[in-house]
Amino acid sequence: MAKKKIDPLNKKQYGAVTAMLTVTDVKAAAAFYQKAFGFAKRGIMNGPDGKAIHAELTLRGTTLMLGPEMPQMGARSAKTIGSSPASLYLLTDNVDKVVAKAVKLGAASKGPVKDMFWGDRTGNVVDPEGYLWMVATHIAEPTPKELQQKMKEQMTSQPAAQAASAS
Repeated sequence: MAKKKIDPLNKKQYGAVTAMLTVTDVKAAAAFYQKAFGFAKRGIMNGPDGKAIHAELTLRGTTLMLGPEMPQMGARSAKTIGSSPASLYLLTDNVDKVVAKAVKLGAASKGPVKDMFWGDRTGNVVDPEGYLWMVATHIAEPTPKELQQKMKEQMTSQPAAQAASAS
């Protein structure tokens, strides 16, 4: 019998980069991402003690992996650390609806949903595990010239940008 050829990139299951988030509660985080953002559960693996040690969720061809905190291995969640140096950018059909649902399910809103200069309407939420999600709906495709003009208008209208440029 011929040996089955194994794809070293495992393209049937994964894209080039897969985010793997360390969370305080794998099952609770998986449930939140499914309800709030529409991920489907590919699977949850339990360890010998019955606790979830790995979860895989999918959304439109993207995989999101979840793993538990393991301080002895240096794996700490954004919640434990108090912040995340990375954010996740989620494109969706209706940003206003998705942000409102995420907040209702326990995420913290980081300001109003608004149209951004690059052509996406975005809203920022911090999920219950402490990760920042920029949720967006693509609404326009500005030309490079329009992009520069809209960026200048948006940056100069924001108080933080004005304060930063004044210092």
